[in-house]
Amino acid sequence: MSFVDFEAAEVIRTLKGAHYQFPRAERLRAAIADMTTKYYAEAGLADDFEATAVLVVGPSRIGKTSEIDHQRVLFNDAQIKMPDGRQAMMVKVMLRGSSKWKELGVLTLRALGYDKEIRGAVNQTQIWNQVVFHAKANGVVCIHYDECQHIFIRRSAEIQNEIRGCFKSLLKQPEWPLMLIFSGVDELKQYILGEEQLGNLVKTVTFPKIDPQQASDLFEMNSICFAYAEKAGLDISTLSSADFHQRLAFACSYRWGLVIELVIRTAVVAKKAKSAAITAEHFCQAFTNRFELQSGYSPFTLQDYRQYFEADAIFRLWTEKDSI
Repeated sequence: MSFVDFEAAEVIRTLKGAHYQFPRAERLRAAIADMTTKYYAEAGLADDFEATAVLVVGPSRIGKTSEIDHQRVLFNDAQIKMPDGRQAMMVKVMLRGSSKWKELGVLTLRALGYDKEIRGAVNQTQIWNQVVFHAKANGVVCIHYDECQHIFIRRSAEIQNEIRGCFKSLLKQPEWPLMLIFSGVDELKQYILGEEQLGNLVKTVTFPKIDPQQASDLFEMNSICFAYAEKAGLDISTLSSADFHQRLAFACSYRWGLVIELVIRTAVVAKKAKSAAITAEHFCQAFTNRFELQSGYSPFTLQDYRQYFEADAIFRLWTEKDSI
């Protein structure tokens, strides 16, 4: 007996490896392009200049991280030559749980390829000096801090101001200014923009939840379903209706990222059933399997599903269990 379902794994790998191009991607790309264009132009004029930042906010599981990751790959693959001749690079730092500024410096060093253990009485100033040194040495001009709200949560107003000041100092660092991308939940906006000087250096891009009353959002969901179904070699044309997409949005707590996850799970169900098409019953099975519910008990098959489910409660279930 194998511990790997190779058929399911192949479908997941194929669909997870795909990247769906949301319209919001263009807004994000434009914000990053504005930031890097200013950086490139001013880096060629003087050694002492001021970098800027992009703030990306929106609810959890909305797709912020995957969208920024995609832009980071595109940025690095572009092999942009800075005025000093080096290739410009962007790196990512993921914050998990409450972090202090010194700890963030250590995480940043690791993202820059510094894998040595930080020992002894090294203070945060020394660590961040090393961050600037290694960023310059490796041509890193931009750092993405993902889930950045964690460094502010449960901090006093004084400490929050200090952190904002530290981020501002990275943008204004005289030896090697660093562009920054901050991403996180909506709460992050008040933390980053809470200081006027830092706020003036930041452009905000918001990723909203699905609005099931907006025809454009329902059309986008339809496009997602068709794109992933086609990639899996499946037909989904019978589910191209406003009612189905409203049910799908509800089942995914109005989060774009969860829609993609559930579509992938459903494609696995359909493939394993040797079906040529994805049906509402396949979505129902993927949903009930995900949450260990009784067969048929889902927003896809119950006529008055809103009487039996609550969108926020469904989201809590999504976050309590591991994703694919």
